[in-house]
Amino acid sequence: MKRLLLFLALLLLIPPVSAAQVEWSINLENGYITTAPIIVDDQVIVRTSGFWSGADRPHVYAFDLYDGELNWKYRSESSTQHDMSPLLHVKAGSGDCGAWQEMILVGWTDGKVSALDIEDGTLVWQAQTEVITWGITGAMAIDSDEVVVPTRKGLSTFCLADGTLFLRVDLPQLGWRNGVSIGENYYLLGNEEGVLNKVYSNGTVENQSIGNGKIRHTPLQTNAGVLVHLQTDSGSKIFVDGELITSSGYSPAIPIIANDIIHGATSSEYLIINCNSICSVISRSEFHSNGEITLLGEEAWLARNTAEGGWGVFSNGILIDIHQTSADTYTTAGVGFGQDKSIALGSDAGILFVSYHLQEETSTHYPATFMMSIIFLLSIISMRYAATFDFINLSKFLLLILMIISVYAYPQVANAWSNYLQEHNQSEDDWQRPWDDEFAETCEGKQAVHIELPWHGYMTCGLEGFETVEEITDAAAASSGIIIVKEQHNLGPWIVSFDGVEQEGWEFYIDGQRAMSGISQTPLKSDTVVEWRMS
Repeated sequence: MKRLLLFLALLLLIPPVSAAQVEWSINLENGYITTAPIIVDDQVIVRTSGFWSGADRPHVYAFDLYDGELNWKYRSESSTQHDMSPLLHVKAGSGDCGAWQEMILVGWTDGKVSALDIEDGTLVWQAQTEVITWGITGAMAIDSDEVVVPTRKGLSTFCLADGTLFLRVDLPQLGWRNGVSIGENYYLLGNEEGVLNKVYSNGTVENQSIGNGKIRHTPLQTNAGVLVHLQTDSGSKIFVDGELITSSGYSPAIPIIANDIIHGATSSEYLIINCNSICSVISRSEFHSNGEITLLGEEAWLARNTAEGGWGVFSNGILIDIHQTSADTYTTAGVGFGQDKSIALGSDAGILFVSYHLQEETSTHYPATFMMSIIFLLSIISMRYAATFDFINLSKFLLLILMIISVYAYPQVANAWSNYLQEHNQSEDDWQRPWDDEFAETCEGKQAVHIELPWHGYMTCGLEGFETVEEITDAAAASSGIIIVKEQHNLGPWIVSFDGVEQEGWEFYIDGQRAMSGISQTPLKSDTVVEWRMS
């Protein structure tokens, strides 16, 4: 009998599991994947790269997110070198130079910038920049109604509506994979001679020699200054406003910034640098990465550029997983993430992998038929003990039945209590929504999240379709680049810190009311506002 009791207790501790729902892959048979695929609504968009000869040429492909069917593809007829400029998604909009539709911008090594209709891949407009062996290899950026393009020997800006040239600045040095960043009336980009150029919107140029080396990434603007990871003959060096803060290994990856936290890597290590006030290295971990880094909430995904391939998944500087596919090899492409937990991956093997619910998810909700079956079984056994007047064992089984009912009913009771408090304890008129009037149109009537950190409040509006506080908080933190640390407790996960801030703990409020259940159990309405405040 003790064995039966132990078995039933263990059975209750095993949470139901929902496995991956969708997973597909496709061999593009057309070069490498060296930049991250992007997921836009129900499409996965990816480009191929390589050195081309004969009739082969690079393509941009768009696949249906759900079944992998090809929606459209676009072929470059004249690009023959390694295309390494990331795809750039542009939402529909308008500005002083006109209105534009939603589109994908593509920079090519033949110097062209192609604007492709996101629905069918047709060419909306195209512009030409200079070619000196290579054309465009760095990351472009959007500045109001213009796209800013770092070219082989300078910088050009074009109208998003029709590709009209706005600004052209020639620079004396050549650039390669040198992305551009946007400042207040200026642009920053580096080059192959270690010079940081500051190009003003009126065309004037200031430059600063950082050192003897190459700047092959977008300069990062932080509270502490402009950060540059300089590639040198003996490894690499990291500078902030021209001052050396640390040295590292060979072939730097493309660093990325989120809330003044810098994530960088080399052939020997992964670094985290805090630049809230002054830049200082807060973490170093052994790893080999030379490509793109992608952030997802508290996780950093680093492309592993070794024969084993895959992506290292780090949390707070600690390697927690190596995510691998069936065709891993040398990898420099980052990861494409969708809001519905979809993920797109690609490497030098040229195979695109797409998956939903990448990791199995557990739930505290037990099916009613499962619970009732166990209760029925225990009731039969209890009746047997009652018939033989074995009250000791009878009491044990009655307590077990009560425990099972409590486990099953807790989420429903907690949710009902939370909803009751939301409806009765405070009227909407008493609650001050966490956004200014200028954001009311975007925020009203949809789901939103506000995370109040000591130095800044982060507001994410216009969210839809999220069912729990945990899901919507993860999505909002990811979009704001906030790192979340969680702990698992008996009642589910709990958030310990946002961006390293713990204080006395964190509490969340639903439409102005403090919630009474866990983040994985509290349901959301279509217009729920979640607020995270320090205790």
